[in-house]
Amino acid sequence: MSTFQPGTKVLVGKKDYWYAAIVGLITAFFGRLLLINNEVPLAYGDFSLPLWSLFLILPIVEFIAYIIASKLFSHILFLKQLGRFGIVGLMNVSVDIGVATSLRRAFEVEPKSSEMLPILIVAAAIAIVNSYFWQRMWTFSEKAPPSRKEFIAFVVVTLIGLGINTGVAYLAIYGISSLDSLSPDRILTLSKILAVSISLFWNFLGYKFIVFR
Repeated sequence: MSTFQPGTKVLVGKKDYWYAAIVGLITAFFGRLLLINNEVPLAYGDFSLPLWSLFLILPIVEFIAYIIASKLFSHILFLKQLGRFGIVGLMNVSVDIGVATSLRRAFEVEPKSSEMLPILIVAAAIAIVNSYFWQRMWTFSEKAPPSRKEFIAFVVVTLIGLGINTGVAYLAIYGISSLDSLSPDRILTLSKILAVSISLFWNFLGYKFIVFR
């Protein structure tokens, strides 16, 4: 398990910067899906960019952001882990919502339909499995091979996180659906943003103090 002595400088390797860039590419892929499904252009005022530019912008931004954060928090492991978790968390938001809106469109499901529940579960499950891979390999830099105890702890924390994510999203859909001016995909997107934002707190605390402690 990871150990750390107070006052010790946290080492950052070149691979950490590349991890941040790779996470940026994954975020760009699913973020592009999210924008397409919601019919939202990548624009501000009269200035607009093609959606493919996300594959340049996000990796560079996350690469630079991680360089800055690693210098500022080089002696504080908790904040460094929180920064990594935030980068991975942003990716998981794009994965979760990108998958959910794509499945909703593919199967032509209305947000308030009972058929929406399995879609929410599948999208959240994919995002959580993706999260486990990155949290273990990068955020908490776990070197020891996965153990049975760790896996069981991960399953428990994950199931609770999945319940929080799906439950909040399902309830939020009914509240946001009262806004008639929103399209089904935008209702789903807003609901998932709220759900992921809440479940991320549980996931970080659960991974740090239970799974990878």
